[in-house]
Amino acid sequence: MPEDIFSFFEDHMKNHDLFSDEEIALVKSLAIPKRLKKRQYLLRQGSVCRYYTFVCSGCLRSYRIDDYGNEHILGLSPADHWISDPVSLLSGSPSNEFIDALEDSTFIQLSTHSFKTLLKDIPNFIKLSNKIITRDCDMSRERLFMMLSLQAEDRYREFIRSFPKLHDRIPIYMIASYLGVSRETLTRIRSSMFDAEVWEKLISK
Repeated sequence: MPEDIFSFFEDHMKNHDLFSDEEIALVKSLAIPKRLKKRQYLLRQGSVCRYYTFVCSGCLRSYRIDDYGNEHILGLSPADHWISDPVSLLSGSPSNEFIDALEDSTFIQLSTHSFKTLLKDIPNFIKLSNKIITRDCDMSRERLFMMLSLQAEDRYREFIRSFPKLHDRIPIYMIASYLGVSRETLTRIRSSMFDAEVWEKLISK
């Protein structure tokens, strides 16, 4: 298992075209390969987030639970995405979030100490860090704009565009939570979209 994880992580590093083979070897020497079974936790509310996590397979989610026991999904991280609680990670304060596995998942972790070491020893690692931060910030702002400006059906279409390999793999109630709509509303939207697609195929023949 570790070799497969490291191979995926190494490809990710090479795709950025920022690092020499020696620098990639240094990153790998500090990286910790791990896996979670479906429904196992990476982080629990009240614990301190101490690792930057890069997903190699499967999917992780971050979420909070409100005073009524309802889950609200904050982020989804399939393969080739990073995930953490950045506030807890940078401040050392207890997290308000949960992170768990929606599927059997494998991932690479870098401790905060290792991450700082890489920032110091590999100049271009700062560029990678900035890319990660920019991507996360952009996704968060785009999602906020989506929630404020789009109707439920358009939110779902945007979700499919953003996660083309994910929308058929996770339960509909979780997608509804991510989109901020009820399960019933999303079920109705999916049914309507399916009926429309079938009709379009029939009349195009």
